[in-house]
Order: sequence, then structure tokens, then C-alpha cells
Amino acid sequence: MAQTVTIEGRSAPRRSGRRPAGSAPAPRLHLGRLAVLVLVLIGASFYVAPLRAFFAQQDRYQHEAAALQAARADNAAYKVQVQLLSTKDYVAQRARLDSMLVPPDTQVFVVKGLPGRDTAAPVVGGAKASAGSISLLDRIDDLWRTLLH
Repeated sequence: MAQTVTIEGRSAPRRSGRRPAGSAPAPRLHLGRLAVLVLVLIGASFYVAPLRAFFAQQDRYQHEAAALQAARADNAAYKVQVQLLSTKDYVAQRARLDSMLVPPDTQVFVVKGLPGRDTAAPVVGGAKASAGSISLLDRIDDLWRTLLH
């Protein structure tokens, strides 16, 4: 092995084609792996838009199903109210509570400030359904069932 002299007067070893021990190899560009990665990314991009549309459709379905459930509950409450309004006793009770109407030849006394008397009319109706979004696992399960059927 030949020695070279540096400017400072010390000798330095001449570089050969070998790497010193303990040094990391230089990274090589793997064109095959890069091409496969690009193809996988391009293929995955074709699935992104349909999956987004599928999940948006699931959200719309959940929202509309909750709205339908709430409408059915309201409809049931209205049917009960229609049935009650067809009775004379209920109509008379509502007239007394809401409009302070009384039958003829009846004297009315209003005493204000009595404890325990709530003048608010009871609300007839059902609970509203929540329209929360579904979880990721439910989405994946629904996607799986959709693909299999």
C-alpha cells in the first residue's frame, strides 16, 4: 500500500475501494421497490373516493334514519293527541288550563301563589333520537358486509 504525504508532513493512508470497518453502507436506490410503491399508491388512490362516498352515504343514512324515527315518534304523539281531542272531557280540561275558560253559570276564583302548583301544561311527545355518527369499527363491518353480499 502506498503512502501519501500531506501538507502538514504527516503521512495519510491512500484511499482504496474498501470501506473502513464499522461504517454504514451508502443507501442505494431500489427502483423496483420504488415502482411497486408508486403503483400501490396509485391503486390505493382509486379506492379513496369510493370509500369516502360510501362513508358519506352511511352518515346520510344514519341521519335520515334518526329523522325518520323522530318523525314516527312525533306521529304517534299526534295520533294520541287527536284521540284525546275527540273526547269532550279532554277538550274541557284543555280549555280550562290553557284559556281559563269555564262552562256557563260557573264562578271562577284564581288564587295565585299556592305552593306546589305548576301551571305549565304537560308536553305530549316522545324523546328525540340522536343522530350521532357511527364508529369506525361499525363502518368497517358494514363495508365488509356490503362487499360480501
